[in-house]
Amino acid sequence: MLTIEYWLEGIIGTCELIVSKDAFTRAWILGDQSVTSIHYYDELFEQLIGDLHLEECIGRFESVLREIGAFDELSAFPAALRRLDQHVETCASLQDPKVLLASEEWAEFQLAAKRVLALPAVQAYLGTP
Repeated sequence: MLTIEYWLEGIIGTCELIVSKDAFTRAWILGDQSVTSIHYYDELFEQLIGDLHLEECIGRFESVLREIGAFDELSAFPAALRRLDQHVETCASLQDPKVLLASEEWAEFQLAAKRVLALPAVQAYLGTP
């Protein structure tokens, strides 16, 4: 059974990669597979929505997330991911990692990840292996 601690570790670790200045540039453009196991955008989406059950777990852990003051920002994060994904699906140029990582759409998604990382409740999880 997925615990909130394990789930938060996964979400926070992924958010740290998203806000990194070069993690996905190195992985997606330069082919450095040592940075992350997320080697292209679709894997990022699948990890968050599928593997980490982002939307499902926000609902499942809602009461705890509200108690720790993290519900609003964590709820905004999958909405930002869905907006980004809609842009990627409808704009062929965003399927190029160079274009995607330099886009306004990616910057907006990074902002949502930064807001998650700024939450006092997640500070203990930052930089966890």
